[in-house]
Amino acid sequence: MKKISGFLAPLLTLALLSACSGSPAGDVITGDPATLLPPLVAEANATLPTEQQMMGSFDEPVTAENSEFAAGIPGEKFGQLVTAAFSSKAGMITSAQTTVLIQANDTAAASEVAQLVAAEFDSTQWICVMPERSLVVTAGSYVMLAVGTQNGTGALVEAFNKLSNNTASEPVIFYTGP
Repeated sequence: MKKISGFLAPLLTLALLSACSGSPAGDVITGDPATLLPPLVAEANATLPTEQQMMGSFDEPVTAENSEFAAGIPGEKFGQLVTAAFSSKAGMITSAQTTVLIQANDTAAASEVAQLVAAEFDSTQWICVMPERSLVVTAGSYVMLAVGTQNGTGALVEAFNKLSNNTASEPVIFYTGP
């Protein structure tokens, strides 16, 4: 009996840790989007020349009330599919840039969220400026929306892929601007 309990104890510990991590079992990324997004943006900026870095940002939680504007996800779908989300936007209106990190309920929900974002996000929401491109990428139950310059969104995809231990999907570019 001791051999069985000795064998089961590590499995039970692993199962409990997975359940308490805030991510479905098997997710490479763990943690709250509000905690993960600022270092993700900083990592992307570190790879860009100073003049191409993403400007100072306005960071805020994404909720069912602002999810349609922030990420193109209708409020009722947000409540059904999303555990948590956080956005980082340009602090000045002279730059069309947004990054949103979304933790969906599971990988199936992440796939649905990514499809909604690609179909519904308004990449032309800025008045005086337009982004070069908008894209969405997934890794497990996490979804990232990246809007901005080609180099900036590319650096964000690289940082997200690194965060996901190289398990991120190919980005889906759903908007290319002027």
